Amino acid sequence: MEKLLKWSLENSQDAANENSERRQKAPDPELLAQLFGQPDDSQLMKQSMETILNPEISVEDKETAFDNLEMLVENLDNANNLENLRLWEPLIEQLINPSPVLRKMACWVIGTAVQNNPKSQAALLVYPNAIPFLVNIAAKDPSKEARLKAMYALSSAVRNHDTGYESFKNAGGWQALLSIINKEANSNLTEAEKQQVSEGERHLHQNDDDIRRRSIFLLAGILSTEPLEDKIDILRSLSAVPSLLELLHVEDSSSAIEKIVQILIVIAKSKAGFTDEEKKGILTGLERSKSDGLLELDESQDPELGAEWKELEELIKQ
Repeated sequence: MEKLLKWSLENSQDAANENSERRQKAPDPELLAQLFGQPDDSQLMKQSMETILNPEISVEDKETAFDNLEMLVENLDNANNLENLRLWEPLIEQLINPSPVLRKMACWVIGTAVQNNPKSQAALLVYPNAIPFLVNIAAKDPSKEARLKAMYALSSAVRNHDTGYESFKNAGGWQALLSIINKEANSNLTEAEKQQVSEGERHLHQNDDDIRRRSIFLLAGILSTEPLEDKIDILRSLSAVPSLLELLHVEDSSSAIEKIVQILIVIAKSKAGFTDEEKKGILTGLERSKSDGLLELDESQDPELGAEWKELEELIKQ
């Protein structure tokens, strides 16, 4: 109240002088909200979580509360305030909620809160179950939407954050991610094979464009930061290169092709490099993409992608 009165008095006294150096800046919006009885962002965040945790409230209303919380944590200060408000722990617990909708929404909020936000990335990692829960959802959840949001959250959590990457690695993240990529690179199950897989897990063996592309983007994000040699060794040990080459032949999204090219450039520059057979497969895949118009080399239209393709070709032909 004192700050608001000071602002009001000094602005009224200097109203006639537009250039007054004494003019105060506008009061804090949260201060005004409190003055007029409106909840500030912190209160709204707590109210959203109270709604999410209330067993008497419907899933639909909880989803709305999650949506409100996600919009609030788009603000950096609000995201960083999750720890002060003690909201991280109940948020992470929602990753094992029986409702696929609420698991999806929890992943979404986490991904938004930690995206390009080192402070919130560190706050998330205080809770040892967070990354393992996200890895499990990405790899095995029955809900496609939950899996996509889990990969979004993982990408946000590990990008440019060494501790986040180590948590991902220790939680079996590499095995889960490359298992997804390896499965997506292969054909759907035959009818005979379907009989050997339980109905609840059958979706994990079916190709899905969105899951495939999100996994490619997550892998590209992990390989965008140093150190790389250990990561390349893991890719090799888990037989990822043949799957990447297969995806290069079958993928029909130019943005996904671009990410695959970026991944292959990283491998080509590493000590491991490629075998002659792999080089042949890469060149064949690139030619197929070019003939299909998926790799536009016209520098006026997509100079970055054109340059990356040329760089990969030169590396392969060395």
